Order: sequence, then structure tokens, then C-alpha cells
Amino acid sequence: VGTTIKTDGQEGDPFALLSVIDLNAHSAKPSVKVVLDYILEKTKVNTEFNMVLKKLLNPAKTTKDLNKQLRVGLIISERMINMPVEVVPPMYKMLFEEMEKAEDAHEKYEFDYFLVISNISTDEDEQKSKKKKVSTKDGKEEEFDYFHFEDMVLEKNARYHGQYEYTEKHQETDSRRVFTEYGIDPRLSVLLLTKDGLKKSVPEMEEQFPPF
Repeated sequence: VGTTIKTDGQEGDPFALLSVIDLNAHSAKPSVKVVLDYILEKTKVNTEFNMVLKKLLNPAKTTKDLNKQLRVGLIISERMINMPVEVVPPMYKMLFEEMEKAEDAHEKYEFDYFLVISNISTDEDEQKSKKKKVSTKDGKEEEFDYFHFEDMVLEKNARYHGQYEYTEKHQETDSRRVFTEYGIDPRLSVLLLTKDGLKKSVPEMEEQFPPF
């Protein structure tokens, strides 16, 4: 399930995409496991958040009854930098519709929680419009810019959320050099939302980012 936005037919490159991966079903796959291991390592500084993630991502620790296991979906949301945030609310609406209408919806898409992994940053430009002050673990406040503006809505409705420094800080990519030159410090954002929390976010996104 999910949506891609393309401008050059079915075989064209996507300009935006939104989908969901069943983490309980695919957590052992190498490509998924390396991401989850990284997230669990980063969230250690938030003990409660970390313990909840460990229990949710390890079905044996949640419940022995397969019919009562809490299920987690990983939201995959990416778009080209020039794609406006206004495309996001309808994409989320379509995602929920697809999950509910899928032939095997009960088996595959009935998630209790959704994990959102995204990017934020700190910088020295106080004129940015998409800033939000966040309290850090040492009690100080930092201002963050959001690469995905909808994350501000998701964060407000999240059960848990945290911002973390990346392990590899000295990447030599072009984008990293640009960030460094402009004093931008990328950070990792991790959000955990209940199904109701994510559903509540969609109309709030529509109100905050209305169509053109």
C-alpha cells in the first residue's frame, strides 16, 4: 500500500512517496534490522521510550498470544526538496483508505502503532519560519528546523518522540558540506504514534497545509 507522485508516467521517477512497512513481520530482514538496531541504540537516553520500542519490536516480550500482539508500522515518507508539503495530507488519507480496503487488511495492515523516522536540524538563522523550541535531556531548549513540516503535527500527537545526534558526523557528501558551510547541524527525529494519534494528525495537517 502507499502512494507515489510521478510526472512522467508509470515508469518515471517518483517525486514523492508514502508507504508503510510491517516491522513485526520484517524486523529480521537485514535492511530493516540495521535501522531498528540504530534506533534502539539512539533512544537509550530516553529509557521509557527505549523500553516501549523494545517490547513492541520483540513480539515475544509483548504477548505470547499471536492474536493480541501489538503491531508496529514503519512510515516511509520522502519527497524531493521542491515538492510542497501540501501533497502530504491527501497522501496520508489515501494510505489509510488503502490499508482499510486491502483484501488482507486484517492480516497485514491493522497496526496499533506507527514509527516515523525523520530529519530535523539546528542552525543559526533565527528568521526561519518552521522552527520549534524543544527541551533537551539536560533541561536546555534548542530550536529545530523541520525538513518535513508535517513532522511538527505528528510530533504534537506522538506518544513518544526524541531528537538525537547522528553517529557519523563527518560525512563527506555534498549535502553535508553545504550544511556545514551554512552552520546547519542535522539531527535524527524518532516519533512513535498510536493509530488514533496518526489519524488525528491528518485533519490537522489538512488545516495547517491546505491545498493550493
